[in-house]
Amino acid sequence: MSQENAPVDRVHAELRARVLDGTFLSGAVLSVEAVADRLGADADLVREAFRRMSDEGYLQLVAERGALVAPVSLGEARCVMEARLLIELFALDTVAARGHNELRRLGERLYALEDEVPAGPSPSSAQALVIGRAFHGELVEAGGNPVLASMHAALWGQGLRVSAASIAGPGHAADDIAEHEAIALAMGAGHGGEARELLHRHISGVLRRLGLGDEFTLPRPAGT
Repeated sequence: MSQENAPVDRVHAELRARVLDGTFLSGAVLSVEAVADRLGADADLVREAFRRMSDEGYLQLVAERGALVAPVSLGEARCVMEARLLIELFALDTVAARGHNELRRLGERLYALEDEVPAGPSPSSAQALVIGRAFHGELVEAGGNPVLASMHAALWGQGLRVSAASIAGPGHAADDIAEHEAIALAMGAGHGGEARELLHRHISGVLRRLGLGDEFTLPRPAGT
């Protein structure tokens, strides 16, 4: 990063982060002035950041209005969630194969993660995303395969807009956290089959909350 480009690089990075985490939701129209005020940045830097984000496919420039946050690609959403599901089910099955005690211990750890971010009675989408990243990341790490863990981390980043969009509606963040708790409780009770079913339902639910009908629900894993 050159000193000359540092200011616009910073604005671009901040704007990109807010699009990815759902602060600026899919379909929202962003004005240069409003974003400049929110980021505490010069309007010319915001315009350049808009142009970069347009080149990257995150924004669509709108004449005289600023930019539109590009809609989440439902096809990409399905592909990312399907890949995540495969990795997370593999990790869960791997832990379960080590015995009920291992599965129970993982369930207890995952349940405890829900208390590390004080979400309160009405958690925000940002809080739910933090909890979700910790929960799903810990689950995959427990599988003990660093290659899959690295792939999963990349998928989480690629699907962050998808996850953010899915929990943006009223009550969705709280529902998301409650689903994590149910999965962890099933593991903690040593019920691997139930945990597997709940995990599949949870990840499929991301797509349902985006408005995809049942015909787009992820394929059921074999043996359930």
